[in-house]
Amino acid sequence: MKSCRIEPLLLSVLIGGVAAAQSPQSASSVEATPAKKLTYEQLVAKYADPDSKFVVLEGADGIRVHYKDEGSGPAVLLIHSSSGDLKDWDGWVKVLNKDYRVVRLDLPSFGLTGPVPSGNYSIDRYLSLVDALMDHLGLDRFAIVGTSYGGLVAFRYAGTRLDRVSALILANSAGIEYGGRRGTTERARDPAPRFTPELRTYAQTEAMLKTIINVPSTVTPEIIQRKTDYANLVGRDYEGFLGTQFYERGNPQRVLGRVRAPALVLWGGDSRGLSPETADAFVDALENAKTAQKIIYQGGGHLLHIERPEQTVKDVKTFLDRQLRRR
Repeated sequence: MKSCRIEPLLLSVLIGGVAAAQSPQSASSVEATPAKKLTYEQLVAKYADPDSKFVVLEGADGIRVHYKDEGSGPAVLLIHSSSGDLKDWDGWVKVLNKDYRVVRLDLPSFGLTGPVPSGNYSIDRYLSLVDALMDHLGLDRFAIVGTSYGGLVAFRYAGTRLDRVSALILANSAGIEYGGRRGTTERARDPAPRFTPELRTYAQTEAMLKTIINVPSTVTPEIIQRKTDYANLVGRDYEGFLGTQFYERGNPQRVLGRVRAPALVLWGGDSRGLSPETADAFVDALENAKTAQKIIYQGGGHLLHIERPEQTVKDVKTFLDRQLRRR
């Protein structure tokens, strides 16, 4: 059996060999639905809901973006992880949208957002996508939240768009450390990478999620099936391949040093994806932020917003209320 394919960019940027090394026997032996390739139209019909919105952003290469825009008040943008999609934030949104205008999107190569017409899956393209979406919504200034790979997008945005970011929140952020406790040294790349088409199974998705989520009860059949289906969108495996080829680590500490907004760093104390000590590296690098606060969740895994939504959103709302002066 093939080892499980980590979602686009998580393979090279974050987990490395950790999830791939997960034994297939640890996954469920029964699949909810046999693995098969799905069309974009099939996925939209199955997973879009009344709050789903779609827009073709000409200012971002004509990408058709799936997003949600809920609540009112100071704006907050949520950016999901690799292996993620905007529905992962449901537990946070039902709390935050009472006092904030909460925007969340599916990044290209995830969820219900369409492919990038030019094939450019670089971080810079994702930053221009955020610009285009928030311009479309008329939001000049907002807090930005990112988890895992989404944290990399969030802090690079906050470090390059100083006037637009009112606060920065990072949860188990990629960008400094390679995953699987592999340090920060740039790795040599295959000079002639080859694309291999793949079909994700339910069991492989379950194994991957249980590697990075430490509360087994939150790895539900619904989330496993959803992420399996999204991974099996026709052409998505190639999108993921392109994403890994475009990734460049750059100088994360220098970018973080440019951030001026108040910052909060959340970390799982027992994350098997990124070392808890990396949280200190983020706080240290945020030397010019208005404030830089750290919260470590003992026993917490890599995707805190999924496994501990009530606890983490309470801390996030306290931070936002204080920094954005909500009472």
